[in-house]
Amino acid sequence: MSLIAPSDRLKPFESIYNFRDFGGYRGVGGRPVRTGLLFRSAHLNNLTGPDLNAIDALPVGTIVDLRHAPERERQPSRWPQRQDPATVVLTQPVKGMAERARVAPHEAFAEAELHTADDARRYMLRSYGARPHDPGFKALFAQTLHRMTEEEEPAAPGVLVHCAAGKDRTGTLVALIQGLLGVSDADIMDDYMLTETAVDIEALLEPAATSFSKRYGRPIGADALRPMFGVEAGYLQASLDAMGDMERYAADTLGLDEMRLSRLRARYTG
Repeated sequence: MSLIAPSDRLKPFESIYNFRDFGGYRGVGGRPVRTGLLFRSAHLNNLTGPDLNAIDALPVGTIVDLRHAPERERQPSRWPQRQDPATVVLTQPVKGMAERARVAPHEAFAEAELHTADDARRYMLRSYGARPHDPGFKALFAQTLHRMTEEEEPAAPGVLVHCAAGKDRTGTLVALIQGLLGVSDADIMDDYMLTETAVDIEALLEPAATSFSKRYGRPIGADALRPMFGVEAGYLQASLDAMGDMERYAADTLGLDEMRLSRLRARYTG
């Protein structure tokens, strides 16, 4: 159950989809996860001047861009504007095939294999299930947690996690952070499903179907896109199942020791 009102969680920016605070839930030992420090959103390519000013005022010193290299090149982030060496942008290491490819994996799937809603749903379940053990995502997840648990707390300890739509790749990493902070499974799932409230998905489907059909030279209906544009509990559950016990996953797979886990909880709860 959320400890803050929806109006305090969902940030109604003009030019950023799905921007919201993912603190404000009860965490380890019953302590609340701090608000105003943990944020999630879609990409930051379309930022207007007022929105730039608004998010530039946030105490965010770590931006985690979960997009693949082709996405970052096509839609470069317009934030941060601050020339602050303490502000770090974390991205996937440019080593794997997905980082060297012409398009991101989900775009390659849409181009070659997307025909029906069932195709889309199977792809989403596969990608969520594979993500926690994908080398590129593992490296970026580990970087994020180690950055959040450095011995000296940064002047701007806030974190913004984002991908393209702020729901899939973002959803997996946010669930992990929340789980390590002691947020319940039910609250983790509720936070994930808030995309259905934060974004008018139905309004996006027809324009997207028209765009995809033109781009790929074949008809792609809105119904076929809906599983990719929305969220379903089963998607996130596939990531949670792949991680298993989150503390063990963070320790064994991402190298987060007990001292760092304690530091994470002390810094972001209370």
